[in-house]
Amino acid sequence: MQTVFRFSGLSYTYPKSKNLALDDVNLSLEMGDSLALLGPNGAGKTTLLRILCGRLSVDSKAISIENEFKNSEGFLDLSKCGILLENPGTYPKLSIAEYLQFFASFYDVKDVHSQIEKLAKRLELPDVSTAMGTLSQGTRQKVQIARALVHRPSLLLLDEPVANLDPGAREAVWELLANWKKEDGGTLLVSSHILSEMEQVATSYAILYKGKILRAEKMSELRTDEFVLHVQLPDGVSPEVFKNGFPANAKITHVESGKASLESVYRGTIQTAEGAFGK
Repeated sequence: MQTVFRFSGLSYTYPKSKNLALDDVNLSLEMGDSLALLGPNGAGKTTLLRILCGRLSVDSKAISIENEFKNSEGFLDLSKCGILLENPGTYPKLSIAEYLQFFASFYDVKDVHSQIEKLAKRLELPDVSTAMGTLSQGTRQKVQIARALVHRPSLLLLDEPVANLDPGAREAVWELLANWKKEDGGTLLVSSHILSEMEQVATSYAILYKGKILRAEKMSELRTDEFVLHVQLPDGVSPEVFKNGFPANAKITHVESGKASLESVYRGTIQTAEGAFGK
């Protein structure tokens, strides 16, 4: 499968800091994939996104970008990307439509009005003539998501896109992104703390801790070291016998490996790291 980008031995230290924000990161994103960046605050997730967007400079040998997503200078072609990191200004006097039209003007969006209406409907935004300055924090967040999608990008880079949204609004956002992937064949890189939603949305994940990638794999590869035993007991024997150990007269009829939840894998991975490296 075609790779959008690849980090190879990527490390980064912020100016005036003695600690590595990223430490020998090796990670790739395949076209059509949805990769979830997971980790506690300060793990390096946002730094990774900033580097990919070109907001932080690193050794070019540490980043390889597929030609389809590369500009003439060899960096990520931002015209093909929808980005939601630090929010831009909200321009309170502009209406929702004017705000989205302003950002769409940086791209060649031929059907901008219908695109804005479609996004507004799917995100359940108020009338697009509503002034930005009157919107709640959650509604402004949804407008920012619409801003990232208004030009129908091939690649989305999102940092905590649903952090300020209620469950219903979060569901609308993930449904919108699922439709975008289906309709446009998009590729998603997203950072989020909501593990249960990431398990449903993402096709792969990477867990970061203190700048290091601790674990990265496909969601389909989630496994646990635990096993489920199907046991047949003799007639009249109560399951209470297991309190004293495995009974000799019990018959194992079937063994299956358990499938871990993303949350259990995440917590176990972070707890192990905290024990090894300290909090």
